[in-house]
Amino acid sequence: MSTAAELAVTLAGWTGALSTVFAYGMVTAKRITPDSLLFQGLNIVGAGLLAVSASTYGAWPSAVVNVIWVAIGVWALMTLLNQRARLVAAAVVEPALLLGATDTIPVAVFDGAEQDRLSARQAEEFLAQEDAVAPLARNSAHHAPVAV
Repeated sequence: MSTAAELAVTLAGWTGALSTVFAYGMVTAKRITPDSLLFQGLNIVGAGLLAVSASTYGAWPSAVVNVIWVAIGVWALMTLLNQRARLVAAAVVEPALLLGATDTIPVAVFDGAEQDRLSARQAEEFLAQEDAVAPLARNSAHHAPVAV
């Protein structure tokens, strides 16, 4: 391997290590939440770069663990994005919620079959989390999510 390639792989490994440690530190300090897009993104990128570096140097146990870490991160990211899309769809589909006429929205589109409805308060709390979906605003009269 050339010196430039070795340097690039080493830098990738250090960048990956710093990314995952930074993500962990930010969650520990409660600056971001474990279910934020930022946390999942930092972990996916960090573990991917660490996997490349570890496999290049033949550190197979580390490489395999980091590939698994990437897979878990991608699964978590897809789950978060699907939950947010379903919540937005439910909030937009339920006109009564937009008018403030009800305190619940249907959850038929959600995975939890044991639950029939999600309270508007729970929906608002979810949307208020870090990285909430941008095209939503709050109706000041009813405090309900409103499509913009």
